Amino acid sequence: MNASSFAATDGASTLWPEINGRFLSLRGIPDSLQPLDRSQAVYRQILVGFDAVTSCELKDLYKFTLCLQRLDKDETQRPELRQLVAAFQAWVRFDYAAARRHFSQHLRQYPTDVVALFCAHMFDFCTSQTPELMSDLALFDEHIDASHPLYSYYLGIKAFVHVEAGQPQPALRLGLESLRHCPDNIYGIHAVAHALHERECWQELCIFLEQCRAQWIDNAGMRMHVYWHLAIAYEKSEQAERSVETFHEMYALKDSLFAKQDLDAVAFLWRYRLRHPEDRRFDKEWRKLAGLWSGSIGSSMSYFHRLHAALAFAASEQPFLIEKLIAESDGFGLDAATHQTGIAVLQAILDFAHGRYDDCLRRLRGQQSRWDVLGGSRAQRELLPLTLQACEQRGGAARATDAALHA
Repeated sequence: MNASSFAATDGASTLWPEINGRFLSLRGIPDSLQPLDRSQAVYRQILVGFDAVTSCELKDLYKFTLCLQRLDKDETQRPELRQLVAAFQAWVRFDYAAARRHFSQHLRQYPTDVVALFCAHMFDFCTSQTPELMSDLALFDEHIDASHPLYSYYLGIKAFVHVEAGQPQPALRLGLESLRHCPDNIYGIHAVAHALHERECWQELCIFLEQCRAQWIDNAGMRMHVYWHLAIAYEKSEQAERSVETFHEMYALKDSLFAKQDLDAVAFLWRYRLRHPEDRRFDKEWRKLAGLWSGSIGSSMSYFHRLHAALAFAASEQPFLIEKLIAESDGFGLDAATHQTGIAVLQAILDFAHGRYDDCLRRLRGQQSRWDVLGGSRAQRELLPLTLQACEQRGGAARATDAALHA
C-alpha cells in the first residue's frame, strides 16, 4: 500500500499509508516504523496519542492534551489535518458537540478517509453515541468502493455501527464481506461476533470464532474481548465448563497483573455469578479484580468502567468501595443526564450488594430507557437487564419466604 493507491478524498489517510493498516487493525504502531518527514511525524503522534485517549482515563486525556499542544503548528494547518486536530482539541476539553462538528466537517470534505472515520467512530463510542455515524456512512457509500485499499476496514466499522443501531442482520452481511476482502481484519471479526451475539446464534458464534482463531489470537489489542465473546457463546450454548475454560484462557492473556485489561473478566464473571449464585469458585478472582478496579475510583470518566468497578466491589463483598466510587463521581466532563443515570445505576449496584433487591430493581427500571448513555456496546450492557432479572427472582423469592414464615 502506497500513496499512489489513494485519492484526493482520502484526507489524512494519504499522509503515511504504511501505518494505516496497523492502526485500523488495533495492532499499534511499532517503533521500527519511523516518519520520513514532518507530516508523517505529526500523523504518527496523533494516532499514537489517540490510542491512549480512548481509555477514558483522565491522565490519558491530559497526555493527549499535551501531545496536541506539542504538534508542529504548521503541519496541523494542512487541509488533511486541520479539522481532525480541531476535533481532538475539542474532545480533550470536553466540548463534545464541537468535536463531533469538526469530525463531520472533515468527513464531508474527505468522504473516503477511513482513518478519520475510525477516529470519529471511536469518539462516538466513547461518548455513548455509536449510531451517530450512520449519516457519515451514507456519505461514504457514495464515494468508496471495493477498489479502495482500506475498504475492508470501512466495512468492519460500518458493520459494528449497524449492530449498535439495532440492525444485526445487515451488520452480519457487512462483517462477513469485510473478511472476504481481508480475513485478518480484527474489526470485521469483532463486528461479526457482535452481530451473531445480537441474533443469539450461539453455536454459530462458537464455530465462527474457533474457525478464525488464527486470525485474532495474536491481536493483542482485541483478542481478550474476542475471547469474551467466545466464552459467552459457550455459556449460552449450555456448555458451562467449556465457557469457564475459555474464560481462564482469556484472562491468561493479560499483558501483566496490573495491565488495565479487566473489563471483560468482570463482564464474564458477573454473568456467571448471576446464573450460578451458589458457585464460589471465583471468589479469589473477585477479590483480585476488586483490588485492580480500585484504581479507577476518581480516575476514569466512564460510567461504563465505573459500573464494572462497582460489580467487582459487590461480588467481593466490599460495598464501602461502591460508596467511595459514588462519592468520587462528580459528573466532571459529562452532561447532567448521563451523570444522573450513572449515579442511579451505581446506587442500584450498591443496593444489590446489600441484598436490597427491590430497591435495586426500582432504580434500574427508573433508568432503563437511558442505559445506553453509560457507554459500551449493546452486548456489554446486557449486564444491566441480567441484574434486573436477578433482582426480580431474588426479590420474589424473599417475599415468598417471608409470606411462608408469617402464614
